[in-house]
Amino acid sequence: MPAAARPVCLMPVGIRSLEVARLADVTPVMRRITLTGAELKEFTGSNGNFTAEFLSPNFDDDVRLLFPYPGEDTPVLPVIENGRVTFAPGRRPIARAYTVRRFDSGAGELDLDIILHGDGYASTWAKTVAIGDPIPVVGPGKTLPLPKDVNRSVLLGDDTAIPAIARFLEELAPNSEGEAFITVPNGDYIYPLTSPDLFEVHWLVAEPSKEKTERTLCAALQDRDLPAENLFVWVAGEQSEVQATRRYLVNERGIPRQAVSFTGYWRRGHCGLPTPEQADRSDSIH
Repeated sequence: MPAAARPVCLMPVGIRSLEVARLADVTPVMRRITLTGAELKEFTGSNGNFTAEFLSPNFDDDVRLLFPYPGEDTPVLPVIENGRVTFAPGRRPIARAYTVRRFDSGAGELDLDIILHGDGYASTWAKTVAIGDPIPVVGPGKTLPLPKDVNRSVLLGDDTAIPAIARFLEELAPNSEGEAFITVPNGDYIYPLTSPDLFEVHWLVAEPSKEKTERTLCAALQDRDLPAENLFVWVAGEQSEVQATRRYLVNERGIPRQAVSFTGYWRRGHCGLPTPEQADRSDSIH
């Protein structure tokens, strides 16, 4: 029987005011930022809204960091009304999503691993942030439990998928089997991973272009046995590359659709301010 699809479990959304507690460079191009704050626990805001304690039950949960518009000092915040997050017209928050690398509820600490390349909002913040700096955080608004009775897992992703893959491997049972294939631009991106003895990790150094990344991931699977029974496959990275890899797995390798969990973490050419159409939307942050 193929692995079941991951159900989407919605979680209550809250806006938390956190601050930077520690900074550590995990690799030459990735910085770990540890956040802390009383609002990781349940709290009632000045507007009377109750926010439940922060939870992150699954390896690819994510949160949104909120950043100011250029020339402004404070971020535009969403508004919670009747349990929904809405935006004022024309003032959509600048939000960037990052995987919860680690959450320690006892210590009250939330770790995010952020790549330092580029000049986007989050990368620039990660390069310049100091201990004690505040940051508004939203989410997770949903979580996807792993399917049960999985005998083997295959993880596929680029450098943006590394934090989720790292957490997945650390949370596996010691006898778990599988493989991870991670494409990176160069050796500076290779990350210290801890995995079970029967789980292989393959670093695939490839220039960061759509065609090369797709070919690299699919070529790496050509000689791999991918039994449909009790197999879990996870794919994450650039959106079009993720879609192409999923098509290869389903159409050419015969993997059941429900066994492939996939997420587009970013889109090539889309990294700036919200467009006017996005700014005028009123929908939920999850």
